[in-house]
This record gives sequence, C-alpha cells and structure tokens, in this order.
Amino acid sequence: MTLEETLKSLKTAFSGKSAEAEAMSKEIAALKSQVETLNAEKALVVEQFNAAEAKAAEAALAIAKVEELNKALATAEAQKVAAVSQIESVGKVAAKMVAAVGAAPVEINPAEAAASPKTNAEVWEEFMTMKDAAKKQAFYNANRGAIIAHLGIK
Repeated sequence: MTLEETLKSLKTAFSGKSAEAEAMSKEIAALKSQVETLNAEKALVVEQFNAAEAKAAEAALAIAKVEELNKALATAEAQKVAAVSQIESVGKVAAKMVAAVGAAPVEINPAEAAASPKTNAEVWEEFMTMKDAAKKQAFYNANRGAIIAHLGIK
C-alpha cells in the first residue's frame, strides 16, 4: 500500500468514525435529557409520597384522639349512670324518712322545680303583648296579683 492509499483509507475510516461519534453524541444528549426528565418525575413522586406520609400521620393522630375521646365518653357515661342511681337511692331514702314520720311523700316535678317564677314586670310585658282578648282575659285572671303589683295598685 502506498502512502496515498493509506491516507485515503484513513480519511474514510476517520469520516465513518466521526459520523459514528456524532450519532453517539446525539444519543448521549437524548439520554441526558431523559435522565433530567426522570429525575424531575422522581422528585415529584417523592414530594407526593412525603405529603401522603404526613396525611397518614395526621390521620393516625386523629384516630388516637377519637379513641381517647371515646374512652372519656365511656367514663362520663359510667359516672352519669352512677350519679343517676345515687340520686334514685337518695330519693328512696327520703321517701322512707317521710313515710317514717307519717306524712305522705309528694313527688316533685323537676321541670316545675327548675322553672323560676316570672317577675311582675315580665308578667306585665307578656300581658301587654297578647292580642287575643279571650287568652288575655284568662292570663289576667291567672296573674292578676302580679299585674296589679306591677301597676302599683293596692
């Protein structure tokens, strides 16, 4: 082989390798782009996973709080049952004491005992707001003393 032939063969080999190197360079650039895209997707998935873990931790805390409140409610219900039974037993003891003295026991309606009587001014205001004459007359008859006392009539 002559020097000229060797040079030509080297040039053809070099141009073939140059094209091959350019193709590989383009492939490497494409792969780098894919790696960057995949890294961005990975970061997004990691962020979503961390958010899901945080929500799971919040849910676990909420569940623990609900369980704690259920236990407190059960305790309160037990205390209520005990208090009601104690109240009933106190009522029975009081009835026995009254019976022992010889008097007939009287039942007290809790709604009536809790209701406080209206003041004379409140009775007067209610009387003045009534429009129906029949109801107003019945109310006056039932509360005459309070109405007269409010007006200062003797």
